[in-house]
Amino acid sequence: MKLDFSHVDISKGLAQIPQAFKVLIDTPNFIKKHQLWKGFLDHSWVLLFSIIIASAFTYTLYRDVHDYFIPGESRDIEINISTDGIDKGIEELEKAMEQIPEEGKAGLEAGKESLEQGKERIEGKHKPLFSGSLKFLLLVFLEVLIYHFAVKTNNILKKTNKVLAFKEFSTAQIRMIKVMGRKWLAGLLMYILISIVCGITGTDYLEDAIMFLVYGYYMGFAFLDNYLEQFHFTIKKSATCIQSHFGAATVFGLFTSIVMNVPVIGPLVVPFLCAIAATRYGHQSQMEDFEKVIKQ
Repeated sequence: MKLDFSHVDISKGLAQIPQAFKVLIDTPNFIKKHQLWKGFLDHSWVLLFSIIIASAFTYTLYRDVHDYFIPGESRDIEINISTDGIDKGIEELEKAMEQIPEEGKAGLEAGKESLEQGKERIEGKHKPLFSGSLKFLLLVFLEVLIYHFAVKTNNILKKTNKVLAFKEFSTAQIRMIKVMGRKWLAGLLMYILISIVCGITGTDYLEDAIMFLVYGYYMGFAFLDNYLEQFHFTIKKSATCIQSHFGAATVFGLFTSIVMNVPVIGPLVVPFLCAIAATRYGHQSQMEDFEKVIKQ
């Protein structure tokens, strides 16, 4: 499959960073002005469910942070995956090494060593502090809250009066599961790739920081996708559009990753705040018009 990133403009993406920050900073005033919490608090069951999920997330997060800095006798990687593919790669390299002259084996030896290092990391010798799986799950569980505020904010900005029924919430929930499932897999593949590259280049100390940025983009993707979903973008079209807004997506995602660490309050505030901020950014940038470019 051929990858096409011709729609991605690096300079424009970097210019989106201050714009997204400004939107985030202005969002509390927007919330206060329009009293966006009204109506949602009437759904007591949703509020109670959100508090339970946020509390469970806080407990699990701080347990993982404790395990990262104070490891016990054994530490399991957050995402349990099979290393069969890596084992197969190592096996194929060994076969190839038997069939080439001695002077040509150095490169293959380096490749084999890199694969073995990647396998060691995956099997649990290093647990990434900024792994996104847990945070992805939080967004999935709180999608009702996220979509509610994305639609309510868009109603204000577009001067519409869309009323959400159970069907819209269930459709949004299913879509969020699909989006986060794909990003979980993409994050896993990126983790393997980055682990191998950092192992080859001797820059293991950069691994967590790079993955923090990667997971940040993926989480910001989820908020912007909620905006584009309202304009009937497919997930594929939404992905193409958001790639061209990677700067903004990364800002919203990094903010999410940081504020989520505030016990209980953070996991509740972030979906509420970023759903509104991402919608405001999407409206200001007219992201919905990107579909016209795709069809050309």
